[in-house]
This record gives sequence, C-alpha cells and structure tokens, in this order.
Amino acid sequence: MYDFTTLRPRRGIGASKWQPLERAGVADPDVIPFSIADMDLITAPEIISALREAAEFGVYGYTSMDEAYRSAVAGWMRRRHGWEIQPGWIINAFGVVHAVGQAVQAFTQPGEGVIFQTPAYPPFLRILQATGRTPLSNPLLRGEQGYTLDFEALEALCARPDAKLLLFCSPHNPTGRVWSEEELRRVADICARNGVLLFSDEIHFDFIAPVHRHTVLATLDEQTRDNCIVGTSASKTFNLAGLSTANIIIPNDTLRRRFRAKTDGYTGGYTGYFGLTATRTAYEKGEAWLDALLVHLDGNFRLCREFLAQRFPSVWVAPWEGTYLLWADFSCLGLTPEEQERFMRDEAGLFLDEGYIFGREGAGFERMVLACPRLQLERALERLDQAAARRGLPR
Repeated sequence: MYDFTTLRPRRGIGASKWQPLERAGVADPDVIPFSIADMDLITAPEIISALREAAEFGVYGYTSMDEAYRSAVAGWMRRRHGWEIQPGWIINAFGVVHAVGQAVQAFTQPGEGVIFQTPAYPPFLRILQATGRTPLSNPLLRGEQGYTLDFEALEALCARPDAKLLLFCSPHNPTGRVWSEEELRRVADICARNGVLLFSDEIHFDFIAPVHRHTVLATLDEQTRDNCIVGTSASKTFNLAGLSTANIIIPNDTLRRRFRAKTDGYTGGYTGYFGLTATRTAYEKGEAWLDALLVHLDGNFRLCREFLAQRFPSVWVAPWEGTYLLWADFSCLGLTPEEQERFMRDEAGLFLDEGYIFGREGAGFERMVLACPRLQLERALERLDQAAARRGLPR
C-alpha cells in the first residue's frame, strides 16, 4: 500500500545529506548517503496531499498553532505513547536542536555545567561551546549486550554545584538504546535530588523495535513531570525535517514561562505554515503509514545485522532497540579513524557519519541511517564487502 522502494535522488536541491556526494562528483545512482538522520523514503501520501492543497491556497502569511493543531499533537501523544498532555503545554520550535539551544540559554548561565551522555549527538557539544557553557561528559558503559548508563558517574556530575542541566537522549542517538523505566527513574531521581533540570530529547520515540517499549520521561511521576522538558517532533517520524517544526512539551508552568520568554524573543511566537500543516496531518492521518514503515525498518536492520555477522564477524553491532540508526564498531579493520573514513567513502562508496564526531568514545564506529529503500542498502553492503576484500582487511 505504501511506497518504501522508490528512491528520489536529492542532488541539486540543497539537501544537506546529499551535498557531500555532489562535492565528490559521485554520479552512480546506487550510491546514496547514509549519514544525516533523515530518510531517503517518500513520506505518507496523506501528508503530500495536504501540503499540495496548502501550497495551492496561495497565501503563506505568519502562522502559529491553533486548537486543531494542539489537539492533533495531544492525540498522538495519548494514542502512541500513553501520555495525557494539556494542549497549553505545547510550545512550537523550529526544531528540537533549536529548542535545546534555547533551553541551555534559558536555564543556565555562561560557565555553568551541562551534562550529556557520550557518545553524544554532535549538536549538543556545539551548542555548549557556542554559548560558553561547561560540557560535562557522562560516558555510557559498553558491554557485549549493549550500552548502559554509568549512574555512579552521573551522580557525581549532578552533585557538582555548577551542574544545572542534563541533556538526555531518549531513545539514545547514536547507540539506539531504549532506556527502561527503571533506568529512567534512577536518572530522574538523581537529577531531582541535586537540583538538575532534565531536557529529554525524544525525537526518535516513534521508532521502537519489537519487544521494546519507550517510556516518556514526563510520565514517570509528578516530581519528574515538573522537572523536565520533553522535545518532540514529527520530523524524524514522517521525514519532515526540512519543514523545521517541533513540539516542546513543558508541563511545569514556571519552566514553560521561562522557556517561552526566551523562544518568543527570537521567533515572535510564529512557526512555519507548511510545517504546521504537515505535522497536523501526520498526527491525524499517518499512523497506518508509520506502522508499515516500522515493518520496513525492521527488515532493514535484520538484513544489516545478518550481513555483518556473516561477512564481518568481528564487527560489533549495537542491539537495535530504537531509532533508525545502526551503530557498529569497525575498529577490527585496523584503520585509524581518518583512514577508515577515507576507506568507507573513497573505496566502498559509503557516505556515513563517522563515529569520532560523536566524541572519543565513538572512534572506530560508524553510524548508518537505515531509513532507505532496501535495494540501495543491499548494494551498499555489497560494496563494503568488495572493498574490504580488495584491501585484504581483517574481518
């Protein structure tokens, strides 16, 4: 019913993900990028129809949320995540990363500490550097079965008098961990006891693997609800990142007023006409498409996991729990991070996100976006196998 096989090459339209291919002069139609976390899949037809109708209307003036939009967001949170929210808790932003930057400035002062888990989503560190905050790294612990939180180290960081905010990725990017309710309660308790505010980036929360369950941080209890900001968006779920629309949900009135004072000063309270249209349509009419997409993604992950287990048995692959990101340790190839990047790009024709950009804990890793047509994924994996064979690299 839905099309997850058609590839729309995005050369020449300003697509950030595809520009490295353009700069490298890659013309092979089978070579696509697997780097920046948006999808090379066509979005739900219901959204395309709604955007076409909105475009044909012909008047694109200043736009802000209305009650129908807020109701659509609240309905999605209730149906998909068991979270009853009040429409007034929602604040629009141009993206979750934009909202993180605003939260850092609204709730911390220059020089104060902001905690984050590493390997970390790169914009977190860039925001802290740009705003003069002190980055406080809480490295995840890696075991054969995947990653876990280092609660002892987190407790020590939160106890620092300069620590004011935790940027928490749930599900975690890039490792794909879906935190258990018990883990979330421990994080929330540590933050509450030490007066550290939580910003929970849950932009990937609609992508959860079978047998796993995502818990929205704010649903744990009243104390946690009042000490957190939850960043959400339809951008990952429905491939709408270019429309720059996010929903930041803040139950606590005081926190919400402080955050809004910062964001409205920059945006005037307006947001994008097409982003609102697409998001509302997605949340009202997009569930069947998403359910079909999750089946497709599960197949892509199975393909990758089995291929790597057979052809590259020494490559460690993080268990898939959530997101549409593969996180794999290729250090067995015996290359430096720079050599590995050149090998992947120039010899295997793979444009990936190199692990080192996520911090030193990511050295030797590759992050690969699997939200793409399966044929292009199969051909990319075969190119990797052939390139490694030509070089005689260890597997």
